[in-house]
Amino acid sequence: MPELQSEASELSPDQWADAGDGVRGAEPQTYVTFELAGQIFAVEVGTVREILDLQPISCLPNAPADLLGMIDVRGQGIAVIDLLSHLGLGHPLSREEGRIVVFELDADSRKPVGVIADRVLSVVAIADAEIEPAPVTMVRWNAAAMTGVARVDGQLIMMLALDRLFKSDAAGPFDFD
Repeated sequence: MPELQSEASELSPDQWADAGDGVRGAEPQTYVTFELAGQIFAVEVGTVREILDLQPISCLPNAPADLLGMIDVRGQGIAVIDLLSHLGLGHPLSREEGRIVVFELDADSRKPVGVIADRVLSVVAIADAEIEPAPVTMVRWNAAAMTGVARVDGQLIMMLALDRLFKSDAAGPFDFD
């Protein structure tokens, strides 16, 4: 069973940059884990572009509630999403601390998106066999962005596919193609 780091130190880019993104199969895949409102989420390490210190976010007029605004990273504007709100899990109480995890969801479009995390925990290797499917319930619940649930050191980890979570066939207010 993989081991989850629980110490307060956060990952530096050097610790996760070389972890690889692998191909699904018998070999364990590597995931970046992060904490948000007491829950642990994991995403494939290959989708993570960088991890930034929390910085001021410029608000956007008429933006949806889960779009916090934009940040400037080396001359590139990056949208920052409130993942809790986007997942329907409420809103954070405060944002004085944390990290911004920047993801590249589509290698072709190179459109990064940032998500605020309370803490970035570790890079873990999890085999497909250790991932249970997303729960099936009788209630209406769209679990399309959740690829499954893993247990690491007795903790549940929600496995996310952010490309599915943020995928939209409709043009957004900032899509000018």
